[in-house]
Amino acid sequence: MKSGKEIHLKKILFNIIGLLLTAAALYYLGNSFLSGAAEAGGFSNLLLFDPLLFCVSFILMVLHLLAAAWSWMLVCSVAGAKISFGQAFNVHFLAQVGKYIPGKVWGAVGKIGLSKKIGMSSTITGHALILETLFIVAGCLLMSLPIIPLAANRIGLGATLSVIIVVASVAVVLFAAHPRAFRKLLKIAGSITGRDFNIEDPGFANILKLLPVYILVFLLQGVAFVFLARSFGMHLPFYPGAFLLPTAVGIGFLAVFSPGGLGIREVSLVWLIGIIMTSAEPGQASLISIAARLWITLGEALAFLVAVIWWGARKKENA
Repeated sequence: MKSGKEIHLKKILFNIIGLLLTAAALYYLGNSFLSGAAEAGGFSNLLLFDPLLFCVSFILMVLHLLAAAWSWMLVCSVAGAKISFGQAFNVHFLAQVGKYIPGKVWGAVGKIGLSKKIGMSSTITGHALILETLFIVAGCLLMSLPIIPLAANRIGLGATLSVIIVVASVAVVLFAAHPRAFRKLLKIAGSITGRDFNIEDPGFANILKLLPVYILVFLLQGVAFVFLARSFGMHLPFYPGAFLLPTAVGIGFLAVFSPGGLGIREVSLVWLIGIIMTSAEPGQASLISIAARLWITLGEALAFLVAVIWWGARKKENA
């Protein structure tokens, strides 16, 4: 059996490797943007900015964030905790900062800690977190379906086989959310941690009701991204353009070594844009990819500030 010191050293090594890979991805992205801007004749030739389209994109992105908080409220309800939208919003966005800390667990740790303060048990929160993870993965995989054939052709794989693999992956993920399969996962987790996880059976039909919610969350994000791209002068079509950012988000989410998918998501997005926009200006995809990270981070920062104020006001009311 491995000692705690060995596990700790492995975690540190894993985080260092993750940071190095993230730095390499960001370097590639920055270099791609600068060389593309030089090829296009200067940064000013890339920056064709439309403030109105940007405002539309930002409003849609805020709706996406509100839908994300709503999805957390619903997933907690399925797990057995009835919380208000305000509580869900506060917990979700106060904990969101943790995803940018190396280790990939601090967002979950934050949600568990904050959820205790609103009366949720660690078991119920853990159940909700696992369901949330499964539906984020399933949602991103489904959102990637319109992109998969194009991506498969680009790298020389069979489009049909690629789609079958993605659909099969979605089926496996959803099966893992089934209460019977989920209990087996919890037994394995319990044997590893030495804890007994007892959860109520919410019914598989109730669990599956979460899937359209997460698809809506990602669709709002994808449509908002199309308006963002258009605000920077790229005539990105709504189909399949609205599926690009959710697909890149899914890739970044699965890149466990990268805090918040930083760098990995952006490089993936540049590559995905290139599949659709073959005639884009050099450096334009990199510019929009960087803008998308800053754009959504600004939205999350505003949501975090609202959550801080809202959380503080609730504590004063309850004092």
